[in-house]
Amino acid sequence: MRPAFSSTKQAAAFALLLLVTLLSPVLAGKKFLPPREQAYSSQSWGSGPYPWIEDQIFHETNAIDIAFVGSSHILQAIDTPYVQEELSRKIGRQAVVRTIAWGGAGYDALYFITRDLLEHRQIRMLVFYDENPAAGIRNNQTTAWFCFGEDSRLLAGLPCREQSVLYFAAVIGMPRNLLNLMRSNLPAPLISDPPNYWERHYGSASIVKLLGATCSELGFNYDTLSDNFTAFTPFVPHTGAKPSDTEVYSRGVKNDFEFGSASLPAWQLYFAGKLGELAQANGCKLVMLNLPVLADASVSTIRERVFWPEIFQDDFWMAGIPPAKLFAGLSDQQLHWLFTNSGHLNKNGMTYFTPLVCPALLQLYETSTNH
Repeated sequence: MRPAFSSTKQAAAFALLLLVTLLSPVLAGKKFLPPREQAYSSQSWGSGPYPWIEDQIFHETNAIDIAFVGSSHILQAIDTPYVQEELSRKIGRQAVVRTIAWGGAGYDALYFITRDLLEHRQIRMLVFYDENPAAGIRNNQTTAWFCFGEDSRLLAGLPCREQSVLYFAAVIGMPRNLLNLMRSNLPAPLISDPPNYWERHYGSASIVKLLGATCSELGFNYDTLSDNFTAFTPFVPHTGAKPSDTEVYSRGVKNDFEFGSASLPAWQLYFAGKLGELAQANGCKLVMLNLPVLADASVSTIRERVFWPEIFQDDFWMAGIPPAKLFAGLSDQQLHWLFTNSGHLNKNGMTYFTPLVCPALLQLYETSTNH
């Protein structure tokens, strides 16, 4: 077998190149990072609704009354225009409600993207949810929104293994950052004809018209390895569920919240805490909205994996509906008509779920601001 290098000089040159590559986030620092908006404008609709997110963070400047933030679970669960219309009617002025959501769960993405949003816009109430990703699953866009030169101070609070994961993401993202520094990206158009990839893939109306939400006209996908969605069947559930079934957690008050004793991965626990600190520092009410999943359809409690109030501390609230009440009387087939897969609602599910939780969310909004 031929040797990897024909001379010691070649081997030394390769070793030097490898060292420079590994040290590139440190060597670049903040000076050689592109403007922050490039982390979003460098991504197309095929990566997620990042053109919309970039527009909401860096171009719209008005205050947001309620922002729904998080992964695709909340992206497909809330009829944002409906909430905006109801809030406008309640407070007697034009409300501003937005969904800022993306693909991939995890408190790291939730923290960084929300931080960018709060640096540019005032938010009165932030509604989010965590979907219990496995310990080793990370957001595939970490290389875009984690930049060592800007965020190295955050690593000190993480175990060494978690620090190395984020540092490696910064190494992978450095070539793109250097390119963006030399040549700025133009964000993809918000509205296009034909519809963009995200809207075509999910069979959704314009994400702009939906104020950031994705309303999927897709049937249930029984294939967990690919996107083989069945035909969409319009369906309006007739159950006994009422808005009053939505519960808001309060210490010392009897409720149906059930907290597990799972041990959170260190990085999830850390960034969940940082999200709480971020909301508090910006005077933003934080609300965790429990979202229904198919596996819990018959469960009579609102399951949460840990006691979140202990992690998020002040000005933190929780809301949800016991799934057994939400889906009472529905057959297995009818349940599948509300979902695109085991964890994501489709258009049927969104238009059913949103009016049930909306009054409780508006009540929480009213207790957090005097408008």
